[in-house]
This record gives sequence, C-alpha cells and structure tokens, in this order.
Amino acid sequence: MDFKLLEDLVCLAHSTSFTSAARERFVTQPAFSRRIKALEQWVGTDLVNRESPQLELTPQGQAFVVEAEEILNRLYMARDAARSLNQQAKNEISVAAQNSIVQTLFMQWMQHIEKAVGPVYVRLSSDRLSDCIEMFRNGSVDYLLCYTHDTLGIAIDSERFHSTVIGMETLVPVSLNMNGHPQHQLPGSESKPIPLVAYTHQSLFGKAIDQLLEKEQGVLNRRYENPFAHTLKSMVLAGYGLAWLPRSFVSDELLRGDLCIAGDERWHVPFEVRLYYREPENVFAKSIVRISQKMYAKENKALSNEVISDGEGIYIPK
Repeated sequence: MDFKLLEDLVCLAHSTSFTSAARERFVTQPAFSRRIKALEQWVGTDLVNRESPQLELTPQGQAFVVEAEEILNRLYMARDAARSLNQQAKNEISVAAQNSIVQTLFMQWMQHIEKAVGPVYVRLSSDRLSDCIEMFRNGSVDYLLCYTHDTLGIAIDSERFHSTVIGMETLVPVSLNMNGHPQHQLPGSESKPIPLVAYTHQSLFGKAIDQLLEKEQGVLNRRYENPFAHTLKSMVLAGYGLAWLPRSFVSDELLRGDLCIAGDERWHVPFEVRLYYREPENVFAKSIVRISQKMYAKENKALSNEVISDGEGIYIPK
C-alpha cells in the first residue's frame, strides 16, 4: 500500500470537505475520492460516512486514522533520524525551490552557508510551488525555499514546520523596451488593451496579480498563460506582451535596457522569500538555520547603504 494514502486520510480527517482536502493535497477532487476509496478497499471497510450531510468518518475510520497518524509519525521520525546521521557525515542537504528563486536568492543563500560551514553537497529540485511544497511535506527534501505573501497562505503546517525570512522580492510589471519606452504601459486603455502574459490563476503569483487587478483598474487582455517566470520572461522579450516578474529575476535585462518597468509602484507586489525547515537535530542543521535567520538582516542593511536609481523612482542594487 502507498503510504500517501494514509496521508490523504489524515488530511481528510482534519478538513471540512473532500474538496478542501484535495486542494491541500494538490490533486483534483475526483482523483482524491478515488484514492480514499482505494484505501477503504485495502482496509476492507468504509472509512468515510458518505450518507452524512457533513464530512464525517465512520467509527472504523475514526479508529483507523489514529493509527495512521501514529504510523506516519514513526515513519517521518525514522527517516529524519537516518538522514541526520548521513548529513552529519557528509554536510549534505536537499532543497526544493521555485525556479526563479534558484536563479537569484538561492545562490546568495548558499554563499552565506558555505562561507560559514565550508563546502556543502546540495541536491536541488526546482519546480512549481505546489510540487516543491509536496516534496518538502512528504520528506523528499530537507528545506523549502519559496515566495510567501501576507494575504495569500500556502499549505504548510506551521505546527510541524518552522520558517524564517531570508529575503524580499517584488513582482514588477515589465515590457519590451522600445526606444527607451515600454512597449506596453499600465494601466492601458479600452481602445488599446495590454496583452497580458500571465501566470496560471491557481499559482501564488497568479493569485497575487488577480488580487492586484481587482483593486487597480488596468485594461488588459489575457493572451498567454504559463506557471514559470522564465517562460513569461522569454515571451515578454519576444514582444508578446506585459508580464509581472520578480525584480531580481529581470535585473540584468532592466540594466541592459532590454526591458522597461511598465507601471509605477502601485502596480508592484511585494513578497517575502522564506526558508521552511524541520526542527534541527544536529550541529550542521542548526548552523544552517542560524545562518539563514541572520541572512536577511545582513542583506537588508547592505542594500540600504548601496543603491542606485533606475531613473523611474525605483531602486536597484549596484
């Protein structure tokens, strides 16, 4: 039996509906229902009362979920203990990070760590936020680096995992530079709506931009959609439209003049970059957490002393 089915049942037991549990497990509701049914077939009895108007486990389900949680806790503890012994010997870590973070803040983070503890062997996985969260939650990686927003939560259990801010990022609207001016300029107009190269609505960045556009009156025509910032950047550089991209991710293109900021600060969306981690169990892991906690304070102090203007009231590192 796949132990992920146990995780599904535990998640369902702490949810208000199949739909919310499926969303937290990053699967569709029909697929999640099939997985619960598969577990029931393996156990040999119904675990969910499907005749109840509200989500309710059967008495058998209530008894089984207690044992499932205990089994999962033991598995997690055994895996963490084995990894801890391995990492103590090798200074090895595994990290899941969103693609644009890998190309920006991740490298700064590793520089801080290796300056303090020496060479580290890193197994790095870069993917969509939902996939990175799943890898971290199921124990495939030790650390998660991701963007967070104060009004948009992510599916991380704050009682089970810890986090610290290691940096800040801002989504800025950018467009192709046409003779010193953006090809498209917010807010746009009814006669000439701006073609939008967009994130998917389900992604964190997509939700943040949707939230912004509910507040600000932009005239945009959604033309292309992709979950990855590097794909959107390529499309903007090819002249397909305007996109919101992490500022550090397009800093080189802005300095070279390939791209222009296409809107003032009311169109900018701030994010934190957070490191998520489990309770550190050895000196090496504790060192990584301590270095990470200090990193943002150091970078923020250095940035405040060393900035230049890009000519539009926006400041960028030298």
